Amino acid sequence: MRFIKQISIYTFVGLFGAAINFFVMPVLSHYLSPADYGLLSLFNTYITILIPLVSLSAYSLLNVDYFKERNKNIFASKFISIQTVPLATTIVLSLFACFFYKPLANSLELKGTGTGWGLIMLLITFLTIYYEQFFQFLILQKKAFLFAAYTIIKVLIEVGLTFYFVIGKNYGWEGRIYSWLIATSLLFVIGAIYFYKQDFLKGSFKLKYILEGIQFGSPLILHSLGKFVVNQSDRIFIAKMISIDEAGIYSIGYTVGSLIMILVNAYFNFYTPFLMERLINITYERKLQIVKMSYLYGISCLVVMVLIIFLTPVFFKLFIAKNYFEGVRYVFWIALGYCFWGGYMLFSGFIFFFKKNKILGWLSVFNIVTNLLFNYLLIKKFGAIGAAYATALSFFLLMVIIVFIVQRLFPLPWTNFRQVKAISLS
Repeated sequence: MRFIKQISIYTFVGLFGAAINFFVMPVLSHYLSPADYGLLSLFNTYITILIPLVSLSAYSLLNVDYFKERNKNIFASKFISIQTVPLATTIVLSLFACFFYKPLANSLELKGTGTGWGLIMLLITFLTIYYEQFFQFLILQKKAFLFAAYTIIKVLIEVGLTFYFVIGKNYGWEGRIYSWLIATSLLFVIGAIYFYKQDFLKGSFKLKYILEGIQFGSPLILHSLGKFVVNQSDRIFIAKMISIDEAGIYSIGYTVGSLIMILVNAYFNFYTPFLMERLINITYERKLQIVKMSYLYGISCLVVMVLIIFLTPVFFKLFIAKNYFEGVRYVFWIALGYCFWGGYMLFSGFIFFFKKNKILGWLSVFNIVTNLLFNYLLIKKFGAIGAAYATALSFFLLMVIIVFIVQRLFPLPWTNFRQVKAISLS
């Protein structure tokens, strides 16, 4: 069955990446102090928040119009026009960093890093935006084998260079950033070649498509920032309210708990084109297929979460340095939170398809405000574990609200269990 085949490939890629990451993590825990690990985590945090700001999420329009726009020349013009957005914003932010990075570094808990590191952060952000578009199009075009091959290549290069710089050259946390920069540069080049061969770079530049992309993507900036607030800002709160060392320990536990994202990502790599194709020509049978896919996600997520919870103590005892062992207490709440996040993603695809992105914008504002509040109050009351509570609670509320909205916008037959069970997914 095509469904099983593609899900298996995406799951394998996720497991491969996780296996490599979990091989690297224990090694780095012996070569980097918790403070260094915390600093590395903050770099990742700031790159995550920069991605929607630099891209303005304009490229999200391409993910929808790839299915809707039948004229290849128009799509190519949209594609090439929208690619100029990250370039322009990166240039502006680079000039800003040259003048203001040093005074900002201390407030960002990046003490001791110079302006050069701010520029490297922006460069990695820029390259990441383009290679993630490349991966997204491989998913949309259902090229699972190519997606798997290029993902594995990236992981192996990044890990190999990490060992070379951190262990071989003793560069510390800086070595991990160097490996990240080189790997993203390579994928940027491969992606550019791929898009050229697809004739996506042969369109004509038009301002109206840039404006269309920005208009479509602007509410999604808040959407991306909302996700950032939940899964990244907790490190900043912990670093400021407790210590940078505890932020490093929390990052280890968070990484283990977020293993549930292997399933979530694999599922949605298949589910995104699956949903779009059915919404274009919707029938009652296709509604049943969508419901069945949703139920399969929920069951799979529960099984994987239970496995993670039971295996976590063994993993920490066998592989993680003792000064990180307290991170085990964060795993359950992070895994639970990402199950809820997957539930949210099941329904956000409907919002994207019908181009009602303002709904996601308002949901993101709600998410940002509530999560910041939850982080502050729960960390203050319970310590660092409060950040994990905040993650689970924020994603749960977000899931409940979007389920209610989408069911009103596009009702689905959730309670027709016999028909759902009998329907084929092909």
